[in-house]
Amino acid sequence: MRVSFNEIQVICRKAFEGLGFAAGDCDDAAEMIARLQRQGLDGIGALKKALAFLHDEIDRPIDTCYEDATQLTLDAHGQSVLRCAAQAVELGVSKALRGGSALIRIRHCHNRILLLGYLARCAGQGLNFCVYWRDARQELVATLSAGQAGPSLRVYDLPQPAQGDEQSVNVLISQHFALLPRLTAEDATAALVHPSSVVSELQVDDEAWARLKKLGEQVLVESTEESRRRGAGESSDA
Repeated sequence: MRVSFNEIQVICRKAFEGLGFAAGDCDDAAEMIARLQRQGLDGIGALKKALAFLHDEIDRPIDTCYEDATQLTLDAHGQSVLRCAAQAVELGVSKALRGGSALIRIRHCHNRILLLGYLARCAGQGLNFCVYWRDARQELVATLSAGQAGPSLRVYDLPQPAQGDEQSVNVLISQHFALLPRLTAEDATAALVHPSSVVSELQVDDEAWARLKKLGEQVLVESTEESRRRGAGESSDA
């Protein structure tokens, strides 16, 4: 089905609230999904894969492993980046604006591609980004230059399964120079996704959309005889 950018934000915000996200986290996570969808990177599809796990992650901590003027390492303890990426990127942006560059690393996280949906929000600050991570069989490198509408994503097939992958994602941020992926012979065969143009309607998965709407219904006030009576327009005795 086709929906608008604003509809994705509203439905996702309600769904995240139904999953127990804090108010500010609902807004950040909904924006990540909507922007990724608009960039042609199937934010709704990525979220669909995460829905089975998000509810059980509410009480897990996010720990700071290391921090200095230019670096930040967080341990998400197996949570989705939806719960920690916005704050981590904001901290990285602050460090890069002060010192010229920054490196953010989030360890033990999943749904890492969703982080890309948050970068376009920061590109207007004159910063360049490079995000990279790997799974068992692929290495993914995304770049976003200052003023660019959305990230370019390169996907490299690994000749052998990655060993010891801790499901981390790394974000390099620079104020002074563009961050480009490695240039090797593999670039000739790497799958490259360019930012899509902004369109008024976006195609989403019907099943995922229905699940998100159902989650959003969990935050509605339970209907009672009194609420139905007043909802029909009856005024109070006063």
